[in-house]
Amino acid sequence: EIYTLSLHDALPICARIDHPMASTRMMSARASPSLGRPRRGAKPALASRPIVRASAQGKGSTDDYVVTLVNIAVTAGNEEGFVAQSVDNASNSVEEPDNRRFDVLQDLDDPSKFALLEVYATSEGNDAHRDLPHSTAWREQVDDWMAEKRTWSVYTPVYPWAGLWGTSAASRRAADGTVTQPAQAAFLTLDKDGDAAGAKAAADDTKQITHVHVTCVPGTEDDFIEACLANAASSVLEPDNLRFDVLRHRDEPNKFMLIEVYATGEGPVAHKATPHYNEWRTTVEPFMQEPRDRKSTRLNSSH
Repeated sequence: EIYTLSLHDALPICARIDHPMASTRMMSARASPSLGRPRRGAKPALASRPIVRASAQGKGSTDDYVVTLVNIAVTAGNEEGFVAQSVDNASNSVEEPDNRRFDVLQDLDDPSKFALLEVYATSEGNDAHRDLPHSTAWREQVDDWMAEKRTWSVYTPVYPWAGLWGTSAASRRAADGTVTQPAQAAFLTLDKDGDAAGAKAAADDTKQITHVHVTCVPGTEDDFIEACLANAASSVLEPDNLRFDVLRHRDEPNKFMLIEVYATGEGPVAHKATPHYNEWRTTVEPFMQEPRDRKSTRLNSSH
């Protein structure tokens, strides 16, 4: 499957994802980068620093976080309308106090297929979202366009930790004093300034997102998580990395999803040559119940 991806705070973008390997173009956007990244346009470099050993101690809690991946198919001819309605819904959703991310993805080989990734800090925030005017309006507008019943999966975050989730909208609310937000949230947006100018500059960028779906042999989950924490903690220090998320399926705890965001297409290539990635790959190989499923995405703009 090939998707058009939107990581949003509000601007349209375009993306493309292949199955099992894909190149995607983004449709609307917002995402969390790593700390200490270079300015846009800087070329990725192989990590020469020692592998970081991550500890979950003192990380804060993401126990209440709700991450929902929604799969959608719309009837032919309604794709543009669905995109417009979904971008509007996402732009309003990221303003909700408990929202931490709202991504919109479209299959480019079959443009009638879409996916939404919604992240909320609490189950109350997730539940409240459904009854808000923009969410209700979205359902009313798109329900007649559904080619089949929507399906979804729910995940919980393993990494990043609670203080390292945020968006430019969340950062702006914190700056305005509207809502208490961890200071680190200011670093967790793809745009530098979190304003329209930053979003416009981001539109000239080429970013790549990879979603890695993993099914572990039951009983190896804790070892897999330990290996992923070490890999993620080192990966976010790579010059080209913007985000590295590790998610665990709520109902099938041996299933995971990794979300890796790089500023350029060269970033994932450099990542695979790093010591931490190669140690991770060697460590987790015996834990794999089936081959990993990778979906890569190229971003054209973000906010």
